[in-house]
Amino acid sequence: MLNTDKAWEKLGKRDPYFGVLADEKFSMNKILENRDEFFQTGRQTIAHIIKRYETHFGSFPRGRALDHGCGVGRLALPLTQEFENVLGLDVSPSMIAEARTNAEQFGVANVQFLLADDELSNALGQFDFVTSYMVLQHIPVRRGLPIISRLIDKVSPGGGFHIHFSLRSDGLASRSLWWASHHIPGVKIWQNICAGRDWNAPGMQMNNYRLNKIAMIMAAHSIGESALLTEHHGKFLTCSLIGKKPDRD
Repeated sequence: MLNTDKAWEKLGKRDPYFGVLADEKFSMNKILENRDEFFQTGRQTIAHIIKRYETHFGSFPRGRALDHGCGVGRLALPLTQEFENVLGLDVSPSMIAEARTNAEQFGVANVQFLLADDELSNALGQFDFVTSYMVLQHIPVRRGLPIISRLIDKVSPGGGFHIHFSLRSDGLASRSLWWASHHIPGVKIWQNICAGRDWNAPGMQMNNYRLNKIAMIMAAHSIGESALLTEHHGKFLTCSLIGKKPDRD
C-alpha cells in the first residue's frame, strides 16, 4: 500500500510545484516560466476562502493563521497579507525547505514553516483561522479524521476554520484503475508513461471521507453552525467546510 507521507516527500524532492497543483505547466521543467501564475492561484484561493467565510460568519480576528499541508507556501504566503502571523505545516522536509526559500524570495517575514505530524505537535497554541485545502484527500481516512478534530481544536474561540476534503463520485472503472495502480506492479509505470511523466514518478492516494463522520467531529467540538460548499476537482466531488468556533461564555 502506498505510504502517503513518503510519496509526498518524493514529490517534494522531484516536482514540488506539480505536487501542489497537478498541471504540467507547474512541473519542474516549466515552473520558472509559470511561477507567477502558480502563486497567483494561491492569492485567488485565499481571497475566495476568506470571502466565503465572511459571507456566512462576518469578520473574525486576524492574529494567527494555520495552513495545514502548506506545500511550497502557495496559500501560506498570501495568508501573511491577511494575518499578523502565519504557520505552515507539511510532512515533507523538501516542501518545507522550498516554502522557506519562497518566503525569503518574496520578502515575507511573518511566516514560519515547520514539519507536520498527525498530532500537530508543532502547532503550539490556538489560531484565529485554520485552513487545510487539497490535503486531506491524500491522507488515509483513519488518520485524517483525528487530524480534522485536532485542526478544529486548534481554532481559538470566535475564530474560523476551512476544511477541504473529497467525497467518492468517480465510477467503478476509475476506482478499479486506481486500486490497480497502487497494488499491481507495473500499472503505475504504465500510467506515468501514458501521461508523459517519468516512469517512476510517485503516485498519490485519493481518499474519500463520509459526511456523517465529519458531522460527529463538528458536534464534539460544539460547532452548531457551518457551511458546506461543493466543487469538482477533476472527477472527484470535493467539499469545503467552513465554520466558526463558539465564543467563550
